[in-house]
Amino acid sequence: MALLLATAGPGLAAIPAASTGAQSTIGKLGSRPGATRLPLPINDQVSGSVDVGTGNLMLSITGLSLPGINSEIPVGVVFNSQSTDTTNSAGPRWTLAAGAAGTLSSTSSGVLYTAGDGYSALFTPVSGSTTAFTPPAGVKADLLKTATGYTLTSRTSALVITFDSNGQTDLAEEGLDGPERTRTIRRTAAKTS
Repeated sequence: MALLLATAGPGLAAIPAASTGAQSTIGKLGSRPGATRLPLPINDQVSGSVDVGTGNLMLSITGLSLPGINSEIPVGVVFNSQSTDTTNSAGPRWTLAAGAAGTLSSTSSGVLYTAGDGYSALFTPVSGSTTAFTPPAGVKADLLKTATGYTLTSRTSALVITFDSNGQTDLAEEGLDGPERTRTIRRTAAKTS
């Protein structure tokens, strides 16, 4: 436990520490903002692409899509050829994906957001603030620490993701013009008997 706390940035000990592998692939996997990708269409549920900047092959298999306001929310699995994650429950280099829902982990420099497609971005603490973080170049989102976890708000869509104190997505909301046009995905704890 002391090792995890020693590697976490200031005030970030509540969320788990990012693995060395996750830190080595920051910004290199998934749908990188502004990246040029060569599409490899396979069928209506399986797609692939190669990122010409990194050489990463990404395969995406959509099991189902949920209705959204701006677009559908895909649920499925994603493979990244350059991923170092070999312990995922979906299989080596595979991740379970539900739209933009992802996870947070801590590094010595800040908070690492990892999306369902494997894309990751390191948010660094704003000098003098205990709650605000600066996004990396090219990322148009704001990360704030709250009393119960964190909130990630996209500046380009109506998407707000709320994370619990363990860095897991608790709530993803997409809404425009009030609750009648809001779509919500909420993680619930398994019931035990």
